[in-house]
Amino acid sequence: MTTRSENTVTIAQPAEKVHQALCNADYWAHITQHLSPEPGEVHEFNEQDSGAVATLFEVLPQELLPEAVRAMISQSLKVKRVVTVGALNDGQAQNSYTADVKGTPVDFKGDISLRGEGDSTVLEYANEVTVNIPFMGGAIEPKVAEALGELFDNEGKLTEQWIAENL
Repeated sequence: MTTRSENTVTIAQPAEKVHQALCNADYWAHITQHLSPEPGEVHEFNEQDSGAVATLFEVLPQELLPEAVRAMISQSLKVKRVVTVGALNDGQAQNSYTADVKGTPVDFKGDISLRGEGDSTVLEYANEVTVNIPFMGGAIEPKVAEALGELFDNEGKLTEQWIAENL
């Protein structure tokens, strides 16, 4: 079973600067160091077709996870997230991500529409969360989707901060 969710994050920076950040390896290094209490790393970064692809290894400590998930795991989760940033055209870009949680039956992916609205940028996430645990997956997926929303909100705040300090 798969649970779909949507999140909207508004960043108080113009689309050009948000896109410029998303296409910068230093930005992703900042995100992996500060998004979670346990720092992660940028495994690989490539600029391509006026966009970029960032492969991130991130760590989610147990205390950040939904209670239903914490009951089933005994350690922090290691997440491999691949973010693909499309080209910016007329203040808009189509981005996407995939994520795999190592050693668990949990994965998630989504499409991210980036659009400029004056001095702000709106990111609209369309997510799919899959937890392949018979009988329980359907109950856990919405909790993971909710946690993703919080994660994207925090990433938006870090993006705003990084742009203000670096661009």
